Amino acid sequence: MIIERIIKQEEFTDVEKSIADYLLKNGYEVKNMSISSLAQVTYSSTSTITRFCHKLGLDGYKKFQILFNSEYEAYEKKGLVNVNYPFTGEDSYEQIAKQLERLNQETIAKTISCFNYNQLNRIVRRMDKADMINIFSVGTSVTVAMEFQQKMLRFGKIVNLTQQACFLPGYALAGTENTVNLVISLSGENRDVVESLNLLKEQGRYTVGMTSTPNSTVARECKEVILVDIEENNSYEAKIDTFAIYSAFHFVLDCLFSFLYKYNFDSNTKITKEKAYMIERNKNRGDDDGF
Repeated sequence: MIIERIIKQEEFTDVEKSIADYLLKNGYEVKNMSISSLAQVTYSSTSTITRFCHKLGLDGYKKFQILFNSEYEAYEKKGLVNVNYPFTGEDSYEQIAKQLERLNQETIAKTISCFNYNQLNRIVRRMDKADMINIFSVGTSVTVAMEFQQKMLRFGKIVNLTQQACFLPGYALAGTENTVNLVISLSGENRDVVESLNLLKEQGRYTVGMTSTPNSTVARECKEVILVDIEENNSYEAKIDTFAIYSAFHFVLDCLFSFLYKYNFDSNTKITKEKAYMIERNKNRGDDDGF
C-alpha cells in the first residue's frame, strides 16, 4: 500500500520526505488538488511530484491521487492494518475480528483501484471464446482457484486445475491457441509455475498472470498481467499466515467470473438454471429409487 511506503520514507530525498510529511498531515486536501497546487504547497515542482509518484511505483499523479485517497481515510481514522501481523497476542476476539474486517476492506479497495478495465475486458473476451481455461498455481492460491473452478462450471466453462505440481507441465502442453492460461503466484517466481510458463511462452500461448510482484518472471513474461499491489511477505517465517493476498486473489477471480457471466448474461442465466434443474431432478430420482 502506498500509505505504508509514504510512512516508511525509504530511499526518499529530503524534498520527498517533506512531500510525504505534508501528505500524511493534510491528506484530505489532496483529493481535489492538482499536481501544480501540491508542488506549490510543498515548495517543490511538478517534475519532483512526478518522480515522487514513480518512486511509489506509480506511473503518474492521477493514479497516485486515486490510490492515496482510497487509503487515507482509513489511515487517518485508525491507522493501517499490518498485512503480515494483523493482530497481536493481547488482542481480544472482537479486536481480531475487526482487524480482519478492516484488512479485507483495505485489500479489496486497493485491488479495485489497480484495475485496468480495458485490460479486463480483453481478458473476458478471450475467456468467453476459450475452449478451456487452465490454471497454473501452487499453495494457497490453488485453494482460491478451486472456488473459481466450481463457479465456472455453473454455466459450462471448463477450468482445469490441479494440486499436484507435477501435472502443470502437462496442462501447459495440452492447451491450444484458444486456451486461456491463468498463471497465479504471489511471488511470481515459483519454480513449478515458472517452468510451466516457459512451456506456454515457447508455444506462443495466451497467458494471464496474477501476482503482487511487478518485476517477477510472471509479471514480465505473461501477455496480460493483473498486478495485485499487496505488500504481504512471501515467507511464512515473516507472517502469521496468508490473509491479504488470499482475499485479493479471491476478489479478482470473483470479478473475472462475474464479468464473464455478465458478458452473455441471459444465456448464462438460462444455462445455470437448466443445470440446477437437472441436478435437482437427478437427486429426486435417486430418492425415489431408494438411494
